[in-house]
Amino acid sequence: MHIVRWLPVLLLIGLLAAPGAARAQGEPGYTSSDPLVGVSFEQRLGAQVPLALPFVDEQGQTVSLGDYFGSGPVVLALGYYECPMLCSLVRTGLVTALNEVPLNVGADFQVVYVSIDPLETPMNAANARAAVVSRYNRSGSAAGWHFLTGSQDSIAQLADAVGFKYYYDETIDQYAHAAGILVLTPEGQLARYFYGIEYNPSDLRLGLVEASANTIGTPVDQLLLLCYQFDPATGTYSGLVLTLIRVGGVITVIGLLLSLYLLSRGSGRPGAPGAPTGPAAATG
Repeated sequence: MHIVRWLPVLLLIGLLAAPGAARAQGEPGYTSSDPLVGVSFEQRLGAQVPLALPFVDEQGQTVSLGDYFGSGPVVLALGYYECPMLCSLVRTGLVTALNEVPLNVGADFQVVYVSIDPLETPMNAANARAAVVSRYNRSGSAAGWHFLTGSQDSIAQLADAVGFKYYYDETIDQYAHAAGILVLTPEGQLARYFYGIEYNPSDLRLGLVEASANTIGTPVDQLLLLCYQFDPATGTYSGLVLTLIRVGGVITVIGLLLSLYLLSRGSGRPGAPGAPTGPAAATG
């Protein structure tokens, strides 16, 4: 087929579009130890989170994760309060969606945000909580928002239970992690995953209703947005940029393959532009 002639070109394009090529250009000395390789948000639907884990709330009081379960479903998010990238967008996206959901925080479900940075304080949590609560347009709902900090051990156990794999880059003092939220049943089972920084209110409402009935959702497609900042000193790219490079590279190669396939079919048809016609077309 004509497309076979183009395979070397396509392979070259694929290599140039691949994330490895982008890293090689922007990150001198890039190796397979790239921290983003291990960053993911795995769907562990039906798994039980450890409710006995101790944390500290925004008022400095020691609490257990289970304190927020039992009466209704729970929306859970992990990130950190001093994050310079997507974490604040996750919180903004969540409150924006919940403003369109007829169910009420506090009365119908709880929202729990857990910092993955063991050095963050209740003051950090209180400031982030105040910013979110002020944007939620429901009176009497403040008691349903819970912003926690905790020890490395508690954070690691919770993150592992929900499939939240992150990496701390000490060279720039930032965490590389995926963006998203979860919905859990009143008993603490993982029922739904929502990826990214914007959430469909209808889907979120349905997830809460199903979780309240202890119904576990089905796996969803993942397009991970990675929270990780570009640093001029090290030449490392933002995780969001690398994600877009991956997607763009794949789309580019698919588009080229489709175009070349259509061209090869068109050139082989009688009467098509470039196709041989008349007696000269005969062989043998």
